[in-house]
Amino acid sequence: MKRTLAAAALVGLYLGACAQIEQKQLLAEPVGQEITVPVGGAIATINKQKDLPNVFGRADIYGRKVDTGFVKIVYRGRSPDGSPIIEQVDVDVQSNASVFTRMPSIYTASSQANVSGSYGTVYGHGSSSAVAMSPHQEQTFILPPREATFTVPKGKTLSLPTGNTIEFVQVEPHQVTYRITGPPAPR
Repeated sequence: MKRTLAAAALVGLYLGACAQIEQKQLLAEPVGQEITVPVGGAIATINKQKDLPNVFGRADIYGRKVDTGFVKIVYRGRSPDGSPIIEQVDVDVQSNASVFTRMPSIYTASSQANVSGSYGTVYGHGSSSAVAMSPHQEQTFILPPREATFTVPKGKTLSLPTGNTIEFVQVEPHQVTYRITGPPAPR
């Protein structure tokens, strides 16, 4: 009974020490700089990732991550009223990645040999062993992209899922100049 309670307490302590899996979206472009891109150029790329799940479905204790896709904001031109035309491409990646697919499998092999001699007494014994590691198969599936094209009203900003905002400085038919501002300060 005491062993069962101790084991349950140990598992509970371990589960409590592991954090919930978090999804994160990371902006690839610099914040605060004016940038100019041509028609078809990426204004912003947001990389999506989550914590690598462990055996209990919680976050990996080593902080490893899994790629879960990206969002790309692309400049597609200027509308007749001067508003920027934007295309948003959202790609999701599904993966079976976990601590099991990133943990190596261990294979061992050993051999032994005996030696005897005929000139006097010579005896010997030798042995060797080898350990090889091979990771489990990790599978990744890229889902079909979701695309949306829209205009941002002239003089307005575009909010990103990261909390950043795109300010359009100059919108021309062949290029756009913009600035990405930082996310709102936490309260």
